[in-house]
Parts: sequence; C-alpha cells; structure tokens
Amino acid sequence: MANLLHHLPADVLLHVFTYLPAADKFNVRVCCKYFDQLVSHRSLWEDYTACFSFKNGRYNPLFWTSLARRGLKRAVVLGGLKEKHWIQLASTLPSLSTLVVDNGIQECARHLNKFPKLRSLALRGNNTRNAFAVIKCLTVVDPELMTCISLCNVDFLSPEHFLAFLSQFPNLTSLEYHSAGDIRNQVQMFHCIISGLPKLKHFSWAMNHYSKYVSVPEKGLGETADCFSNQTLTSLELVVYDDSCLSNDTMRSLTRLQSLTVVYMDSQEGHRLKTWLSHVPQLSTLVIKGGPPSREYGGSIPAKVTSLTMCVNQLTSADLAVIASKVQGLLHLHLEPWPSDCHTGLIFKLFPNLQSIKLRIWQIGEKNFLDLHRFRSMQRIEVMDAADSPRIAEISRQLQTLNDKIRILTSSGPRDPCACYHH
Repeated sequence: MANLLHHLPADVLLHVFTYLPAADKFNVRVCCKYFDQLVSHRSLWEDYTACFSFKNGRYNPLFWTSLARRGLKRAVVLGGLKEKHWIQLASTLPSLSTLVVDNGIQECARHLNKFPKLRSLALRGNNTRNAFAVIKCLTVVDPELMTCISLCNVDFLSPEHFLAFLSQFPNLTSLEYHSAGDIRNQVQMFHCIISGLPKLKHFSWAMNHYSKYVSVPEKGLGETADCFSNQTLTSLELVVYDDSCLSNDTMRSLTRLQSLTVVYMDSQEGHRLKTWLSHVPQLSTLVIKGGPPSREYGGSIPAKVTSLTMCVNQLTSADLAVIASKVQGLLHLHLEPWPSDCHTGLIFKLFPNLQSIKLRIWQIGEKNFLDLHRFRSMQRIEVMDAADSPRIAEISRQLQTLNDKIRILTSSGPRDPCACYHH
C-alpha cells in the first residue's frame, strides 16, 4: 500500500491531504520523509494559525524549519516575547499578514516593522488599557496595508482622540473595539466610528464594565440618526450590550446592513430590537443572544434573512410559526435552547428550504435527530454536544447511514485563537 501511494502524483496526494484535520496531518508526517515534505506544503496550511507561547521554554530548530516550509500567514503570540523570539518569528514567517498579541503589547511595538505585509492586527490583554502603547504599536505598521484592527480592553482618552488615531488607516474595513471605559464615552465612540470611517464594512462593539448606577435617558444615550450615517457598513456586532445605550433610530442610517449580532447583557432587555429590525430590510444574517422573548420582535424580522441564530429563553413553536411567516427563504437555523414543544418535523414544515441546522442532540432527543435524514434539502448539521462522546459519535454515524448526503460537524472543539475574549 505504501508503495502504491508513493506512485501517486503529488498533486493527487495533496488533494487527499486537504481533507485531513491537523492532528491527522501530523500523523501522516511521521510515515516517511516524502510524506513529511508533502504535508508541509503551503497549500495545506493556508487557513491555519500558529500559536506561540515561550513560558515552557524555547522551540527547537526543527520546529522553526517545518514552520517556515508551511508559510503560515496568521499567528497568535501568548504572553510577552523576548527580542530574540520576535526576530526568530519574523525570519520564519516573513509573509505574516495577521498577528494577534495577547498581552505583551509594550514589547511588540518595537518589532512590528519586521512584518512588512501585516494587514490585520489584534491587541488585547487583561491589563492592557494604555492607549499610548497601542498607538506606538500601530505607528510602525504600513497604514495603507492595514485593513483590520481589533482592540480589546484598550481605553482612549476621548472619542475624538480615537477617531484621529484611526483616520491614519484609510483602507480600514474591519474594526473590533471592546472597551472598558465610561459608558457615555463609549456611546460617543460608537457614533464617531460609524460616521468617521468611510470604508468600514464590519464593526464589533462591546462594553466590558457597564455601571448600573449610570442614569440614562429614556431615548437612550445615542444620538439621533441625523447625527451620523454610514453607507458602507454591512456587518454590526453589539456584544455585552445594554439596551439603554443606543436610540431607536440607530439602525435607520445603516441602510446596507446585511448582518446583525446582538448579545444582550440582560435577558430582560431589548425593547428597541423590534424598531431596529424594521429599519434594516437588507438583513440576511441575524444573531440574537439573550434579550426579550422572541414574540416581541419575531414578526419584525426582515424577509431577506437566510441565516438565523436565536439563543433565547421561552421560545415556543408558536413563536417559530410567526418567524417562519416572515422568513420563508431561511437556509440556516440555530436555536438554543431547543423549544420543548417543537419536534424536527415541525421545523421542516415551517422552514422547508432549510439546508443547515445547529443543535444539541441531548436537547432534541435521539429520535428527532435521526428524523433529520428525511429532509432532502438538509446538507449540513452542526452538533454542539461533546465531540468525544461515544454515543454522540454513534448517533451521528447512524444518521449518515440513513442519508449520506448530510455532512455532520462538531462545534465543541477549541475556540478560535484569533477570536476576542468576548466571542
């Protein structure tokens, strides 16, 4: 068998290896030198991220040699690196385009100029609230190349100060700003960002330390829609969001919004959501976590929504029927928790075009899960139960035996190392 594999063309083997997860690729490497060379081909590692932590000692030369062959373009640095480590990283991955620095921002400022192709930079850490350290980091990168910036637990002196800083990056299309400052300052920051970055397409905004003692007006702390506008923003995330911050008119000027995520701080908030949804008719992706019962806004979900995530309590089959009457072309659905009075047969009666679904088997029951094989439009099922559970694996195999066209994935693996703490 080994000899037969060696006679296959390299491009055929590379294609086969693309279907292997990282753990299996590492196992293939030890078979022989030829496979070791093939598995290190750059095409197999384009979507992978290298994570570095030097707390347990340095990496050996073979590690750096192997890493250089793969040509990874994304890296996460955990903790402070010494100067020699930064030099080694830059010489090994000179084409790095995405870098996440988790703590150690002060140290990295002196070395970012070693990565001339950097387009995306994330700076975060539990104790990193010094805006001047961040400014020092970003003044050494090429402002024309930078398109994505993520800042977590970083407080700027004022919204004007922050916007003046961001205006140096004319091609910025994606911004994550997860602050920890005064709520009024953050609301002003929101409006400055929305109106002051002309090419911004994605914005993720989170408030970390909201004070319940802040007195907010009934109309919200946000300004009216006449005070700001944005014609390019297509994706907006409001994370750890308090409903009293922004006004009912916040979405009125975001006419091109296609994706909206709202993660509420409190399960009883969200009385503005119904009005917001009526202002974004082009919306195709909607994610709601927490907030009020869905019956308060379900009838206002835009008809063009094709992907819907609802992690809300008290969801019933009657609520889903109202939603289904609005989004008849829904293709993806994620419900958490699963409604107790709803079986999978009803789901596909309400949403006949559904192609993918995300669920927990223990919530819907094994019989309901196996019944998914009856729905010929179904292409993908994402299971959130423990991936290492023998029973879950067995039930998944049974479903694929009944319908081999359905692809079953698990989502209980490690979190994305590039993701902010709030995701």
